Amino acid sequence: MMFLINERDVEWRRLDKGDAKGVLGKYLITDKEGAKKFHMRVFMVMPGGNTSFDQHIYEHEVYVMKGTGKLITIKENIKNEVTIKEGDAILVESNEIHQFFNNGVEPLIFLCVKGDPSIY
Repeated sequence: MMFLINERDVEWRRLDKGDAKGVLGKYLITDKEGAKKFHMRVFMVMPGGNTSFDQHIYEHEVYVMKGTGKLITIKENIKNEVTIKEGDAILVESNEIHQFFNNGVEPLIFLCVKGDPSIY
């Protein structure tokens, strides 16, 4: 059955995973809402904040909705660092180490769609 939710109706919650700082999240569509293969979340990284230094089996796709920042990835011992900004679409591959940083002056907000670990 179809599921509909408005992002404005979901409260931000603080995320303290690993070395993350200044990160808030909204889990919009997950297995709790019936999603079997993909999950949709929105993250907000406050100025000076960062997500955790992370690696996992599932890939995820990111769309930067607001703000600027930096993304560091490491795959097969190759480090890549890029500037990210509003309108950018990013693929973080399966098992690619990654971390998002907000080095701007406003919140960095991005939509993140990830595959459920069960499909890998």
